[in-house]
Amino acid sequence: MNKSFTIGFAAAVLAIILVIWFGFIQTKGNHLAPTGWIASVRTQSLSDDLTMMVIDFGVLNDSDQQMVVGTIDPWITTPGGNNIHGSLYSASDMPKTFAFYPKLGPQLNQPLLLRGTIDPHKTVNRMVAVEFDVPLRVVTSRRDMTLRLADITGPEVEMTGP
Repeated sequence: MNKSFTIGFAAAVLAIILVIWFGFIQTKGNHLAPTGWIASVRTQSLSDDLTMMVIDFGVLNDSDQQMVVGTIDPWITTPGGNNIHGSLYSASDMPKTFAFYPKLGPQLNQPLLLRGTIDPHKTVNRMVAVEFDVPLRVVTSRRDMTLRLADITGPEVEMTGP
């Protein structure tokens, strides 16, 4: 191979890489890829074998698309490695719940609703209340807690916390 061919080939490869990179940068906002974090977790025993957990969290939607929450899936992982999925409380029950259980403290955020939306380029702080069919000691001794939110079109964010 001669020197001019090598230089021309390298320039062509560089131009192709730049076109592909520029295409990815230009279409970044077209793809929903939310991120999130757990801010706090509060627990309350409801009976000997029933525990409520309030999860406060934040979600960042930095895309150009609106996120419509299709599923909310909370679970805890026990020290033995078992996953225990919880059942969501109704958002309309939250004011009564916080009034009835003052040890939970105040309601810090609005509840996240199924079919609730997170607008493009926005960060929101929300909460969910979850009921687990296990004693409080199982919930408080958990290895970790996970909250998965999925958009109706498929993209999801999975947050883990203490």
